[in-house]
Amino acid sequence: MRVLALVPGETETQLSFFPIINQIKDSFENAEVSVVAAPGTAAIYKLSTAVAEVVPYNFEASNSPADWANLLGIVRDREFDVALTLTDSWSIGLLLWLSGVPARLGYSGGANDLLLTNTVPRQAETPDYGDLLGLINISGTPPALSINVPRSDLAAVEAMHKGAGLADGYVLVYPGPTATGAIYPTDSWVAILKDFQQRQPDLPVVILQTDEGAPQAAAIATLVPDLKILRPETPGQAAAMIAAANLVVAVEGYPLGLAMALNVYALGLLSGDRPLLPSHDANRLVTLTSANGTLADINPDQVLKKIWSEGA
Repeated sequence: MRVLALVPGETETQLSFFPIINQIKDSFENAEVSVVAAPGTAAIYKLSTAVAEVVPYNFEASNSPADWANLLGIVRDREFDVALTLTDSWSIGLLLWLSGVPARLGYSGGANDLLLTNTVPRQAETPDYGDLLGLINISGTPPALSINVPRSDLAAVEAMHKGAGLADGYVLVYPGPTATGAIYPTDSWVAILKDFQQRQPDLPVVILQTDEGAPQAAAIATLVPDLKILRPETPGQAAAMIAAANLVVAVEGYPLGLAMALNVYALGLLSGDRPLLPSHDANRLVTLTSANGTLADINPDQVLKKIWSEGA
């Protein structure tokens, strides 16, 4: 059976779909799953061995007729048996209707009620997508999030570690930003990291720096002595850096998801009650959630109390 999943959203959303892909593969013998995702997020699927193909497509932009027609041609050529869409846009609904995919499944609303073959109501909270899977007779809890880190990324990060003088583990910090652009305040990070260095002077503290987080990482580095910065070029390199850490402290986002997938001890700073994916070992993940929906409301003392009470 050939399945197409159309998954708009940021890298964190793509990562949250990994358990669903694995559940489809486990439920149907010889199932082949392809994904349509935004170009900036497609690289995360290199961490999945269950995906046959990733087709880049910008769901949010005003795509040209040529882009839309190209995607339609790809979907037609692959002769999918099932299409799962997480969007209810008219352009995607029409595309799937014209593609001839026999089973077109999604959430009700928008174009989907008219152009898909089956729909289910969209849940108000973050879905686990199990309701969609029920439309193709898949039941049960999805497996815990898991990833496969390419050897090339492991080798690249090993070289980075040697260059940075990192040999025996470290504390890895992901300051942000989140998918919505929110950051945890620089002054708060400085207070946390200086306290950590004072209590654990022999354990290096490292910032995982993304392109979006470069200005804040630089600001933190000027205020915290002996801080090291690692800059992953791929999601696989980010995963390899996380796998080597003794502890990860991160705002909500895909690095926290990677820590969960790799079963690394992690403290997550969350701005709301958005459900997290199930991890292999719930005891390895601790979270602090803002009472007012803003990361800045989480006091550094709260973070430090969590870290030391959990025996970091």
